[in-house]
Amino acid sequence: MRDFTALCTGVLSGDTIQMDGGITEVRYCNVWSPPPGTPLGDALLAYNCELVLGKQVRYVPNGHIHWDGAGIIAEVYVDGLWLNQLFRNWLGSRMGKAVWVDGIPNGAGPNPAVAEPTDAPPAAMGG
Repeated sequence: MRDFTALCTGVLSGDTIQMDGGITEVRYCNVWSPPPGTPLGDALLAYNCELVLGKQVRYVPNGHIHWDGAGIIAEVYVDGLWLNQLFRNWLGSRMGKAVWVDGIPNGAGPNPAVAEPTDAPPAAMGG
């Protein structure tokens, strides 16, 4: 798949961002963020804002449109971090179980530049 780079102009949730240019909404592939207004949802939203808002973000669409038709689903990268894997791991650790994606724990697979949280996640993540 072809990858794209664009400026992130907004963050809608812990798993959905708005981009400048042709594609306006990008949802992180295989990441389910609790909704804003919940403790985990607010923590992931704040961290997502910290990581991507106002930055050039690289995304690789997986060929699917989000179920509500509002945007595309993609693997998302910023500053060398693979956000899909980072967020899946963080959510899985907070939920006390592995997050299974397509029959694979935490969406394990090709792992380009995954940045794992260290002993404690950033303060914005509630760790």
